Amino acid sequence: MKKFIAIICLVVSVFNLSAKERQDSLILKIDKRNQTLIGGKDSKRTLKEELESAFEKKGLVLTDSLWQNIRQAIKTDSDGDSSLSVRIGNSSVKIGIHKSPLRGAVISQESLVTSQESWKNSGKKEEVRIGLDGVHVKDGTEETHVTWDGVYHRDGKEVTKVIWGKDTTKVKRPNLYSRRGLDFNLGLNTLVGGEPEIAVAYPGAPAYIPNFTLDPLGSRYASLGISRFVTLSEGKKSAFRLGYGLEIDWYNFRFDHNRIATKGPNGVQFNAITSSTGKEIVMSKNKMSVSYLTLPIMPHFSFDKKSAVQMIAIGGYVSYRIDTWTKAVEEESGNLRKETTNLYVNPFRYGLRAEFALRHFPDLFFSYDLSPLFESGKSQEMRGLAFGIRLL
Repeated sequence: MKKFIAIICLVVSVFNLSAKERQDSLILKIDKRNQTLIGGKDSKRTLKEELESAFEKKGLVLTDSLWQNIRQAIKTDSDGDSSLSVRIGNSSVKIGIHKSPLRGAVISQESLVTSQESWKNSGKKEEVRIGLDGVHVKDGTEETHVTWDGVYHRDGKEVTKVIWGKDTTKVKRPNLYSRRGLDFNLGLNTLVGGEPEIAVAYPGAPAYIPNFTLDPLGSRYASLGISRFVTLSEGKKSAFRLGYGLEIDWYNFRFDHNRIATKGPNGVQFNAITSSTGKEIVMSKNKMSVSYLTLPIMPHFSFDKKSAVQMIAIGGYVSYRIDTWTKAVEEESGNLRKETTNLYVNPFRYGLRAEFALRHFPDLFFSYDLSPLFESGKSQEMRGLAFGIRLL
């Protein structure tokens, strides 16, 4: 702490001396990108004219050889800053060449530092030096250097840097699509798998509707979960990531007939409900629902948010069944018939999933169960299929 207080005092003393004493040194700063003098007042003049004017105010002359050295330093293909130091007569001149303009205090083309001056504490290890290149404080293996672009502190091999204004060494990360946060998916689901055809009972009888015939728009899928990812590889315009998360999803299979699914002794049964007169009761709603706790694993490519296709993911999922129930509502009376049962639905589920993120359009998802919906031998081998859009 004492050393940093001493540094601050030294810096303050430098500026106090510069205000009181005659300056015999000149510091100029050049914007390498625009080839202009930082702090120059006349933007219509060329860089050489600005330098010549600054030299004349100090009673100096910009020689052709010095001008050629400045031009060579500007043209050098370097990502960092550079500087030139020369001595003309009794005056010292330092020219800093910066890749981009410095932020912070306004820098004028007049002298900012007093004449070169240094002193040492004789008989001690500590050394303090003030010059055109800044303030140096050295104590054994520790060394602190305060210059116009920041503070550098060295302790042995360890170096700490504090940069004034914008740190030009930082690399701007690409603005890529992020599969992270709260997810809410909504879509439709159906069952894939064949059922054996049943012959018509007698000529002219109404066509038989298979048990797993669904209402296309009434069979809805929904999921709510949280997504995260880890980056495996990243470039300037794309990244390969591994997405994962945890979600709860619901299959809602709405049947397009009046038979209710029940758990029979040997498998899934579909029974019609009849009135006292033997007439089949019509159902306004007749569905079977299954809820799962799902772990998706989604390797995916993320692209820039300005591109038309922002993300492509192809992966899979594993699920554990939480609950299964049936719900039927009589059309005429409104009576509700609800039963909670496992209905021989497999406790575990696994399948494939694909996701696509498009610009100016909701994200799309498609999932297909590789495992059958019901236990083996308890019903037809049906598999779930869902697709839709991501709302969150």
